[in-house]
Amino acid sequence: MSRRILFGLVLLIPACTTGPRGPARPAGGSSTSPSSAPSASIGAPRPDRWAGTIVSRTSHDLYVGGRCESDWRTTLRFRVRNGNVSGSGDAIRTSTGNPCPFPVAQLQIRMFRLEVAGTLEGDRLNLRLRARSYAPAAGADDLGGFRVTTLGTVLHLRVRHDTVIQRVSLRAPDQDRGSFASANALRLRCRSC
Repeated sequence: MSRRILFGLVLLIPACTTGPRGPARPAGGSSTSPSSAPSASIGAPRPDRWAGTIVSRTSHDLYVGGRCESDWRTTLRFRVRNGNVSGSGDAIRTSTGNPCPFPVAQLQIRMFRLEVAGTLEGDRLNLRLRARSYAPAAGADDLGGFRVTTLGTVLHLRVRHDTVIQRVSLRAPDQDRGSFASANALRLRCRSC
């Protein structure tokens, strides 16, 4: 071998064995990418799972006379992680027939699909329920005021022994036409605490 080739090989060997390297490849041909971030499942606390119900009686008092009423049962499922609440629920109208003491041609909403959000700070659970969708979706309304009261405000609740058992009364104005009200009985419990 000539000296020139031998000298070139001597220069190439250190260049091939030093410097930055890519990820190591295990035997068998498959490759993995190392992660510098710790795995989310290692050391991260699991979220607490909550579930429960809200039974609501809602009303819409009209200045022109009459009261429209509806009853609802809401089931909730949510998780609490680092004090933040996220989950879902369904609200089903349990009252039937005409909600008002006068003839109404308006279709009534019979179900809401809900998004649950809020915070848990010590023994204070603050929940907000928002309607994601409702059925029937075309041309229906909520004449009893469930959407305006129970779904329209933050519910401030007290937690005792990983449980909420509380009654909450809510009111909301209806501009110059009257007022809405709802009486809500809540029973929520942490299933994993």
